[in-house]
Amino acid sequence: MKERGRVQNSILNMISGLGYRIFIMLTAFVVRTVFIHCLDEVYLGVNGLYSNILTMLSLAELGFGTAMVYSMYRPLAEKDYNKIRQLMKLYKKVYSIIGTVVLVIGLALVPFLPVLIKDQPDIDGLTFYYILFLLNSVFSYWFFAYRNSLLQADQKAYVISNNSTLFNLIRSVLQIILLLVFHSFTIYLVTQILCTIAQNIVLAYKVKKEYPVVDKGEDDELPKKEKNKIFRDVKALMLSKVSFVVLNGTDNIIISAFVGLKWVGLLSNFVMIIDAVTGIITQITGAIQASLGNFFVKESKGEGYILFKRVDFLNYWMYGFSAIVLFTLLNPFVTIWLGENFTLSFGIVAALASNFFVAGLMNTLWTFRSTLGLFTQGLYRPIIVAALNVVLSIALSYPWGAAGVLAATSISRLCVNLWYDPMVLHKHGFNMPVWPYYFRYIRRIILLFGMAFIMQQISNRVFADGVGYINFAIMVVLTAVIPNLIFLLIYFRTDEFKYYINLAKKIILRR
Repeated sequence: MKERGRVQNSILNMISGLGYRIFIMLTAFVVRTVFIHCLDEVYLGVNGLYSNILTMLSLAELGFGTAMVYSMYRPLAEKDYNKIRQLMKLYKKVYSIIGTVVLVIGLALVPFLPVLIKDQPDIDGLTFYYILFLLNSVFSYWFFAYRNSLLQADQKAYVISNNSTLFNLIRSVLQIILLLVFHSFTIYLVTQILCTIAQNIVLAYKVKKEYPVVDKGEDDELPKKEKNKIFRDVKALMLSKVSFVVLNGTDNIIISAFVGLKWVGLLSNFVMIIDAVTGIITQITGAIQASLGNFFVKESKGEGYILFKRVDFLNYWMYGFSAIVLFTLLNPFVTIWLGENFTLSFGIVAALASNFFVAGLMNTLWTFRSTLGLFTQGLYRPIIVAALNVVLSIALSYPWGAAGVLAATSISRLCVNLWYDPMVLHKHGFNMPVWPYYFRYIRRIILLFGMAFIMQQISNRVFADGVGYINFAIMVVLTAVIPNLIFLLIYFRTDEFKYYINLAKKIILRR
């Protein structure tokens, strides 16, 4: 196996990942447009609701994948392939069990589906569609998904991205053609299942070819002590997983049950756009995660803290700018794309943009926590956040509807995560005081509020006579230039900004 450096692997992971996410975004728009024109709008709500239910069922994974990837950093750095074989054997067994658990729990939920749909639509096959969603999730565990962890840990996420790009293209083309010909939600879902199975099988073959040594040698079990260490990490990650899923996977379920399935369908278009933007940004930080794991195995924590500040700065700039773009342009974009009937209120859009930004703040914190192995600190904090989110979502759904449900997510994270997680990372990861971090982010959030207000005032004037292609293009340019210009004027003297300028110069000069 040919070796590459951390920077080279990070760049490869980033480029392939960005290409994959941009491609996913473009094909998702095409598929969604065809979906809306070929099927009744109510199917959007069904698609969004069942996707959220399956997100909840992903709790069965309990964060095991994250713990396994972390456990492989050192064996890969030390080329201890016997240890990797032992880990992969354990991972395979656990994922088979997880798939079975998801299937059993998913089937047990079937009698309760009517309770989750307020004003149930008059369409046939709601239960059958749910079963197809469930099978797609189960097959993703059963068909060699565990092998992906080896590529992630070995700084080769670009292989996964390239494979996903290929099969996303195949799936999208097939779904578009079949929707246009048959106008069938069933065929749409069956195509998704078949592509999920094929994608996992092909990737498993590539892993076997890339790492033949992993399937050869002694077939012994992982020592009990090390297995117990992994399960202790999983226990801590389980609570974080519960929190993540409840925060991100219950909104549609609560909105469907307390507000109406129609709102789930309308929201799904906005969520698709936000997920596409999130996916692009996380490729930049996610691409370096395995390299971070390798970094902390070999380098000091002092150097690690400097790296953290640099990544955190880049993360803030990307998520802050993107949040302003979403806040300013989501409704105008959807107006041009689908029409005014598919737009949402100012409050809902503001809540969506806030959730996006707050989740982005957590991105860097979680990336560094997981690569440093800080899984057990703050063990019950995720449960508090999850419980608070559910209570607030239901309570706020009555006065504010969907906007209240969405706002509850940001409020829950602000009350717990955004002060506690930085404290854990600074205290246990870097042995550094956390107060400078808090003050820095208070200033950054105030700046974002100011920029959002400015852009909203500009937007109101540009779109005063309605949304058209020309004034939308003008607003896109203004939104791209003004926030970044303000960022530049405020941060161009900082060490973090200077670091990225010098890095860009080095990359350009090498060419």
